[in-house]
Amino acid sequence: MTHLQSSINVNPMQSLEAIFMADLTFVANSPKNPRKMVSTISHTKGSVLKAMIEAFIRRYERRLADVIEEAQQSGEVPAPLSKEAASRLFIAAIQPLVFRALIAGEIYKIREAAPAAFTSYRRCVEAVR
Repeated sequence: MTHLQSSINVNPMQSLEAIFMADLTFVANSPKNPRKMVSTISHTKGSVLKAMIEAFIRRYERRLADVIEEAQQSGEVPAPLSKEAASRLFIAAIQPLVFRALIAGEIYKIREAAPAAFTSYRRCVEAVR
């Protein structure tokens, strides 16, 4: 059981949803960070900052995979689901919301779009058989 689950007694999918919403809230509250990250990744080669971002993303994917594995163990998502692929899909569900909001200059709309995006993600991972 994760620290989040033990402290507020939620199941793994509720933990994933809380992470999803927290990530998008962070972006909505700090819109310069995604811009800096994209700029760093696309314009630098071998920089320390780029390596740090890559390491952060790898750790984040592993953390998500751990929660997804807990969801598999609890029966919330099917065992055949690749927890690594589901972790990447989780991140992929966030990225277009962020980019669309940044491009449109409507970062506040991220919070409005988040619940439907998570519902779509959840249905995808629950549908694997």
